[in-house]
Amino acid sequence: MTKSFIKTRLERLEQNRLIGKPGLSMNEIRDSQVKVRFTENESDLLTLVSQKMGQPKAVISNVLMMDAIIDLLASDDQLCEEVMQAWAEDKRPTLDFFSEINARATETRDFFDGECRRVESRRVDDIARLQMAKGE
Repeated sequence: MTKSFIKTRLERLEQNRLIGKPGLSMNEIRDSQVKVRFTENESDLLTLVSQKMGQPKAVISNVLMMDAIIDLLASDDQLCEEVMQAWAEDKRPTLDFFSEINARATETRDFFDGECRRVESRRVDDIARLQMAKGE
């Protein structure tokens, strides 16, 4: 996880909260809720983290969950391709953090000394555009 991404997302969510629903386009309003269950100790830890960061638990949970999804997609090429293809097929908009998936995917991953691997940039936006152009 990158602290700068988390901080930027927290700031954006805080601005959105201050602006309120009338000031945001409908696609930027977080109006969907997902129930997340924690053990008592996990909840206590989340409460402590949220207090220390001065953010509500729901906001911290949102940011950390999105950050974990970004890490997951950046580390699994096949899953990323499948998710992005399904996203494009549904004609969903490019989310502001898709570029973060690209950035993390191009980072060096657990290379061993003397190991040779082909390194290529996998651009989520390019994958979606190519798939849409092919009519997939």
